[in-house]
This record gives sequence, structure tokens and C-alpha cells, in this order.
Amino acid sequence: MQNPSGIPTLDALADAIAARLSGRVSLGPTGEPEARIPLDLEIRPQNDDPLRDLRAGSRVEIAGMEFTQSIQYNGSTGASHGDDNAVSLVAYKTMVARVYPFVRRGMLGADTLTGQRVTGELIFSIGNRVIYQTGPTRSDGARIGSTSDLDRGLWDQEFTFSGGGGGLVVRPSTTLINVNCPLNFIVPAYYCRRGRIHITVRLWPVTDGVMSGRSATATQYLQFIDVPAPKVCLVRVNWTDNAGNVNKPTDAAMLATLGLAERMLPFPYFESTILTAEITSSAAFAMVSPEPGGCNNAWLSLVTELNMTRIFTALFQLGDIVYGMVPQAAIPAGSEKINSGCGRGAGGGFVGLDSTFAHEIGHLYDRSHVAVPGDTTNDLGYPNYGGSARSIGEVGIDTGTSPPTLFDPSSSDDIMSYGKNQWISPYTYQNIFDRRGTYQSEPINPRLLRPLLVLDVRIYRAVRNTTRVEIRKSVCIEAAGMVPPRPVGAFSPLSLDLLDGNGQVLATHHCTWAPAHGGGQCGCSGGSVPLEREPWLDFQEVVDWPAGVASIAFHRGEEALHTISVGEPPLVSIEGPKRSETHLMVRVSASHPRERVSVVVLFSADDGVTWQPVAFDPSNGEVTIEADRLPGGNRCIFRAIGTAELQSATAVTQPFDLQRTPRQLYLTLPSNKCVIAPGPVALAVMVDTRGLGAIQPQEIRWSSSLDGELGFGYALTPHLSEGRHEVIATAPDGLGGVLSKRAIIIVGGRRSQ
Repeated sequence: MQNPSGIPTLDALADAIAARLSGRVSLGPTGEPEARIPLDLEIRPQNDDPLRDLRAGSRVEIAGMEFTQSIQYNGSTGASHGDDNAVSLVAYKTMVARVYPFVRRGMLGADTLTGQRVTGELIFSIGNRVIYQTGPTRSDGARIGSTSDLDRGLWDQEFTFSGGGGGLVVRPSTTLINVNCPLNFIVPAYYCRRGRIHITVRLWPVTDGVMSGRSATATQYLQFIDVPAPKVCLVRVNWTDNAGNVNKPTDAAMLATLGLAERMLPFPYFESTILTAEITSSAAFAMVSPEPGGCNNAWLSLVTELNMTRIFTALFQLGDIVYGMVPQAAIPAGSEKINSGCGRGAGGGFVGLDSTFAHEIGHLYDRSHVAVPGDTTNDLGYPNYGGSARSIGEVGIDTGTSPPTLFDPSSSDDIMSYGKNQWISPYTYQNIFDRRGTYQSEPINPRLLRPLLVLDVRIYRAVRNTTRVEIRKSVCIEAAGMVPPRPVGAFSPLSLDLLDGNGQVLATHHCTWAPAHGGGQCGCSGGSVPLEREPWLDFQEVVDWPAGVASIAFHRGEEALHTISVGEPPLVSIEGPKRSETHLMVRVSASHPRERVSVVVLFSADDGVTWQPVAFDPSNGEVTIEADRLPGGNRCIFRAIGTAELQSATAVTQPFDLQRTPRQLYLTLPSNKCVIAPGPVALAVMVDTRGLGAIQPQEIRWSSSLDGELGFGYALTPHLSEGRHEVIATAPDGLGGVLSKRAIIIVGGRRSQ
């Protein structure tokens, strides 16, 4: 198997030798291995001459084709754990077609092709219209031989070495053993369009040329499924070290952390927004959790706070996937084992640990841990692919590296495990795909408001038969969006009765709780703690608030544990904004004679039609925001909502003008530490939408100063010629203009700084 540098691992060579010597293939009448032709693959000969085999001798044949975007079943070169190409294909996601050629000898046993090279072309068409045509990733093609020479774990490389006898065929020690790779074709995401697309692949010997009479053609229909781009809201966590230094993750680093998940998981891209609201912390995030698969207290506290943010981003339709990014400065130097992240509804992780982000997204789509020792929440339905209980089972591929990285199932673990070399299995991929509609994608009319009560409640373990209930935050608000979906494994140990003035139940709301899931790289130990022994349980709830509520009662199906009466609203005021060169500042004042007031500060760029949260319970009542992180408009307002005793009060600023801020683009290019070879080069763009909506793939355009137009989409793998390229990506800025990002790539050299 290969790593990003293109050097095969010993496992790949060992597997190839074992396959070659084991004699596991069936032999035909001439002693040559029989090719297995999939039933859904149509192989078209070049002519219908019944004596072709006698006259032409050997010719090119195709043992099978594999169509993969991340992971796929395929048995063209050996056993597979599912039907060929049964893993679903996602529209607007880069696809690789891997074609497995072999030599078919003539009836007289003639073979003039083994050891030669074959090349070919791939054509995508809809009806009678060709939409894309390309050659293989390797300009000189691939070496051809028998089917037993093919190794699915190689990318554009072959090997020859001496070997002895073994299996059914006895060979002298001087016998040369060939290990060949498939012929690979990359189809850019832009051309993998929703619906049914016809693919044609034609192969021929390089020495014959395109008009060869010894060529082979295979055709098939592919179905690409439309998958909504998940809306992801990122929260910057500013971490303060012991010396008082504040470490802030950059926008580019936060967005880059999403890249691996975008390529690995069954999504075309993420509609990502970096929120204005930020969190400040000095907690010990890296500390190992005492529970298998669990989270330490730093992550639990952060996730609780993020879940409140998630409620507001969902209600205001910014997105219901919220993820906090902690700088790696919070990881002590020399740490070998860390708690790299956590998820329970919302999630959080260290910037740059991209596999942790993918892991937490998996939890959000109902995936449990895979074979984590001691974890009682492990997925018992995970397939036994043979070997390790965490194995991905099939060959995985990361299309975002140059060349693409292949993942060997014998040494690669599923992303939901705590393995070291992680990728995704067909099982996990397809299960996430089947839940693709779980999160927000379609807009709701923001004017269709309904009254809600947002609660952050902590229930303490009973002491002397007394249970203490702490209302940590409460906000009475009107909003149009949907409530975030419940976390995986959630259940209800607590309910709320909404009572009128006569003590009659107007409505009942069932609170839910779920265990937190830790991220990878965790050296966990110990055992799980029963729920009744937890010191407290935290709940973040959205309660529909009917007219006439006089009190709410907390209970577990029996008598009320705690009752809160509707009382007096607080006094709330807001001043500002004051402007500096780069920032806006507002000051909020909130008071109540008996309770601490919960405060949330919102911003609107359209005179209150749409909102976004910018601060929760601001320290000293001051909220300072970088002006260019707000959408801007000619009627902007800040709004402060204060809540106490289940009553709220609101204060708003006067409308003001604020320069509109466009979306932001960030390019992902090959590392400048590596020489970039001529041929396919992986390019990608990450977008901070700034609340202006997603960019469609066809709106992102790529070009090169040397090669001209390169194509469209979030990800692209164009064939770049040798030399210095100024690569340009352009996209709509959301304000009627165009964004443009440029970078220098030296093909045959290193990218300049």
C-alpha cells in the first residue's frame, strides 16, 4: 500500500507476493488464470470475427472497473466483502475510476502483450452528449499481464522481483514475479453530476496507438445521488496559557481542519461559517479521560457551552452542526496520549487534528465507536472483515493528496475507532450516507416566529433524598428555525410540566441526556460510571412556550423535584455601537432584584429579519467584535435579551450602517515540502460563507497561467504541465462581486512560500 510520498509499504509487497504464490486463482486450459468478469460490466470486443482469437493472438481485456470516492467494494483482483461498486456515489464529489487490465491469450496460446504497457481514455456522457473525457493519471500507462499480477493496493507503480515456487504452480528460484497496478482515471467533482451518467473506458497497447485492433472497451451506467452539504458552524476557542499568552486559531487553520472529513465522508463539501461568537478558556483539554471512549472535564464544559450556541445557530438557520476549535498550544509538549476532542450534540477538537473532526462528525450521524477497549457504547454491528476488529475491510483512497493516498485494509482502522492509521469503512460510509438528511439544508421563512424557552439546566445527584436543580442559563425568545436533533443514544431521565395559574398541565417537555464521545488518540482507562452515580447531569433544552404558563415543574414521573414560578422580568439596556478602526463595541446592562440575568446578544444586518448570536453573558457587559466578521448592511442592529424568573426583556440599538463583508476563500494546495511531479495535482478551496449562503460547485472556477482553464468545483485534480503556474480560483463573493485567490505552484519543483 502507498503513502502520500508514493513509496509502497512492505505490506503491499507482501500481499502481492502472497497472492502471486498462493495459487488461489483458477487456471484455464492454457494454464493462464481465468479472469472474473462482473455481471454488471459490458465488455465489447472490437469486431465479431469468430476466428479473432486465432488470428490476433493475445489482446487486452478488462477484469473489472472500480468506481470510488473514498471507499468501495471491488473483487477484480481478489475477495471483496460486498458486491462490486455497491457503495453509493455522491454527486459533486471527486471520483476515481480504477480499471483492471489483463492479457487474454489467443486459442493457440500466443502472448505478445505481457510486459507491455496499456493506456486508454475515459468518457462521461449523458444521452448522446459527452460531458467529460480524460486519459489515465499516468502518462505512460500501466504494465499488463495476467489477472494474478494485479494488485489493487498500488497506485501507478509496478514491481518485478525474483521468487521461488509456491501454490499450484512450481517455479524455479529465478522466476520473475510481476506485480501490476490498475489504470487510474480521476473524474473531477464538477462532472459527477446528480443522476444517471454513462461511462465508457477504452484501453489499448501503447505501442499500437489509439486505432489498435487489440483494444478492450467497457461501459456502465453510474448513479450519482444528491447529498445536501451539511451546514457547519465553527467556534474559535481562544486558549490562555500559564504565562497569560492568548493563542487564537486562524481562519485558514480552522477551515483546513475540515478538509479530510470533506474528502472521506459521503458529502460533496461543507457549507462552513466561522461564527462571530468566540469562547475564552485556559482549561486542560489534552488531559486523558478516565473513562473509555469518554471526555475529560475541559471538553465536557466546552461542549455544554457549544450546545447552547448550537441551539441559536439552528433556530436562526445558520446550521445545526457546531464545532469548537482549540489551538494545539493547549497540548503539553511531549504528550503521547491525549483526549483530542469530544462530542455530544455539539463537538470540539484541536485545530489541525482533522481525523478527530471526521470522527466527531461520524458521531453526529449516529455512528458509535468501533472496537474501543472497555467502551460499553461500541458498535456491535460493525462487520468482521477479518484480521483486526477495526479494519476498514476494503482499499480506501484519499483523493486530496498528490498522488492519491491508498489505505490498506490490513493496516488501516475505521475512523470511528481509536486506531492510528484511520480511514473509513464501507459500513461507516454507507451508514452516514443513509442518514444524509439528518441536519439542516433547506431554509425556513424567518418571519414565521414562535415563542420558545431555551434552558441550560444542571440536575445534581440526590443527597439525603433532596435533588438540587440549577438553572444556569435561560432565554425567552421568538425564532423560526428547527430545534437541533437529539444526540445519538439520548434518553430522558427528566421531564418538565408547564403549568397554568391553577396548577394544570398545559404541556410536558421531556429533557434528554446522552453520554459524551471522546475523540481519537485517547489513552483511556478505567470503567464506565453508572448514570445514578454521576455528580450531575447537564441538559440544554428548547421548550415550546404556550400562552398562560405560570410555572414549570421538574419531575421524573413522580412528585415535582423542583418548581420555578414565572416572576418579574429584568431591566435591560444596550449602548453603542462604538466604532474603532477595526472593531465595534456595545455595552449591555442587565439587572434583577432576585436572580442573575442570562444575557444573549444578537446581531442583524437586515433590520431584524435574520439574526446571529455574537455573545453569551458578556464579561462586564462589554461585547467587542471585529467589524469585518459581521455581514454588514445599511440597517444593522444589535439586540440584547435578558431573562430572569422565566421572563425576558429586550433592548436594541438604533439602526446603523456597516460595510458589507464578502465570503472568504482559502486555497488548499500540495505541501511546499514536497516536489510536485507533472501530472494530476490535487487542488481544493475552503470557504467561510460569512452567513451569505453556500457557493455552488459550478460557481468556483480554476485557471492556470500556463495551462489556461482548469475546471470547476471545490476540489479539482488537473493535469499540470511542468513549470511555474499561477493558479487562480474565483467565486462569487455573496455581494454581487467576485472573489479571487492566487497561489504559485512549481510543477517539477516546490511551491513558493
